Amino acid sequence: MTVTYIQDVHTAGRVGTFMRLLAKWKGGVAKGIWSDLLIYLASYATISLVYRFLFSLDEDIKAGFEKFCVFTGKYTDYIPLGFILGFYVTQVVNRWWTQVMTIPWLDSLCMNLAAYMPGNKMKKTRRLVTRWAMLANILTLRKISCSVFKRFPTYEYLVETGLMTERELKKLEKLDKLTEGLHATSWYPIQWAQAAIRKAREEGSISSDLLFQELQENLKAISSGNGTLLMYAWVNIPLVYTQLVTIVVHVYFLVTLLSRQYLTPTRYLPDGPGGAFVLDPEGTTKSINLVGYDDSNVDYYVPYFTIIQFVFYFGWLNVAETLLNPFGEDDDDIDANYIIDRNFQIGYFMVSTDDDDEDPEEDTYGDSIPPPTLPHTVSSYKHKEPAPVFLTDHVHLSEESMMLNNPDHPAFSKLRVSLSPNLNRNHTSIDLLRSRLDSSAKKNEEPGSSPTIVNKSDLDDSEAAKDD
Repeated sequence: MTVTYIQDVHTAGRVGTFMRLLAKWKGGVAKGIWSDLLIYLASYATISLVYRFLFSLDEDIKAGFEKFCVFTGKYTDYIPLGFILGFYVTQVVNRWWTQVMTIPWLDSLCMNLAAYMPGNKMKKTRRLVTRWAMLANILTLRKISCSVFKRFPTYEYLVETGLMTERELKKLEKLDKLTEGLHATSWYPIQWAQAAIRKAREEGSISSDLLFQELQENLKAISSGNGTLLMYAWVNIPLVYTQLVTIVVHVYFLVTLLSRQYLTPTRYLPDGPGGAFVLDPEGTTKSINLVGYDDSNVDYYVPYFTIIQFVFYFGWLNVAETLLNPFGEDDDDIDANYIIDRNFQIGYFMVSTDDDDEDPEEDTYGDSIPPPTLPHTVSSYKHKEPAPVFLTDHVHLSEESMMLNNPDHPAFSKLRVSLSPNLNRNHTSIDLLRSRLDSSAKKNEEPGSSPTIVNKSDLDDSEAAKDD
């Protein structure tokens, strides 16, 4: 389940990047519609053979069949297939992605437990809270995922796998008895976890109410995610819409079984008495057919473009069928059992750390500043991109355009610095300081000259003035 293919199209610069995906069978369009396409082609071929070899023996039956085929072809476009199917698939995809993003992960809770309740003293509580949060998620997934229910068909299986104790089993069974099994009880383990965190706060193991509230919010988020998943499993897209889409797609292609048939209607000449039509066995150019069929059609035996249309629309419908329930057992459904395994083990790793009393590692760069870019391998350097370019990076202003428009305004009095009588007093202090640095650099290049030192405080004051 959950077919991942991004590793095969990680770079789009190659020719036919997506074409390579067409060879994949699992989760692909071919696997999804091959049986429907086979039935459709068999039906089309059967109708075609019956028409060509049986109906041709009786002219009245043959003409009646041809008229009906022409009639269906005339009104096929009255079926609003594209609009109804497209809107439906859009709604299904939105529901699917919302459920994917709602799946609770224990990472935030476990990291906060390790940070806010440190030390070996609270290790047991951290592990308890993690297990109870995981148990709440599993109780939810058992309600909405057949694969999870098959893995944990009863509470006893949860006890055997260490996800629940016998005492907790009795509590859940008692609650199920009181509710007569009508309501989900996935909130119950969250309540146990909240009680454990409250007790830790009362004992002073959590240093502040703010941290206590953050842990409670983590538990509430998990409970809310479980509730949202249960709601999506309960309240579906209205059944009438799903039925309508199914009817529209199947009726449309049932109609095309007739409307897309190649016909050979009998041709007639208006040469009879009183303008009556007479049979033209030779099929001359002046003859016509009386059923309204387009004689310009060519018999290719195989309806190529009808097959292409079938693949598109039935593939679209298959997308909706697959994504309508993301916790099923289709190729592209979410692997809920992997989520359970990952959350349980990684969650325990996070809260079982014994590194609280260790001294922090030394900074790998000491007191120095890291270089602008980290080293590349030969392979990665080939794809190294230049630094980002921003809008004003290539904007150049002349000296005249950078002059203050009102240099005598009181707000600029602190920015005015007279370092040299030859400098324009309309410049800001940072411009003057840069001029001083430039002149100092030129002076240092002269033989026997001593370097000019500019105080850091002068530079900071000038930069602050420029920012103001």
